[in-house]
Amino acid sequence: MRANSKEEKVKERKKRITEALKRLLQRQVYSQISIQEIADESGYSKGGVLHYFPTKDDIYIELINELYADLEYNHRRLLQIDLDPDEIAPISSLLSVESFVLDRSNIIILINVILYSFENETIRNMIKKFFANHRLFFETILRENMRDKTGPFDLDTKTIARVIQSVVFFMGVIEEFDPIDLDYAKIVRYVTDLLRS
Repeated sequence: MRANSKEEKVKERKKRITEALKRLLQRQVYSQISIQEIADESGYSKGGVLHYFPTKDDIYIELINELYADLEYNHRRLLQIDLDPDEIAPISSLLSVESFVLDRSNIIILINVILYSFENETIRNMIKKFFANHRLFFETILRENMRDKTGPFDLDTKTIARVIQSVVFFMGVIEEFDPIDLDYAKIVRYVTDLLRS
């Protein structure tokens, strides 16, 4: 039982550090953030941060894993709800959009992490995995609910899932700059129906 308590404390401390990084990413560009700033923001010493995360990359990797876990949680929550098969893909998309992409702070964080990934191969691989896993959620739901193996124009589920994923992510980004008070449920349902019909 004591080991579990120790593990929980480590988990809480790591979370505190990644939350500090999130706050910094909302105010600064990724390239300007130092480990010392993360330490100051989290309330730990630089050595304390380095104890849990030996490199800055390790903090970013933990952050990406947390962002992915948020998306995964929403998809798992969806699967516990009893829905008509035609409703699953649009609602899954909507849960992902509203809880993640439409959150202004998440958009800023994600853009910063993506920019960082162009300079850092380790982070780039994590972002690749993040987007691939997110696409697989859509693909799995579509595969389970499509009557045929392909959609219109002979699009396979992988391609349809990528189109839905792109619309979902970029709709949130564009709304940040040019908000027009969209009904996201209708838009996601429309795109999904177009691609599945």
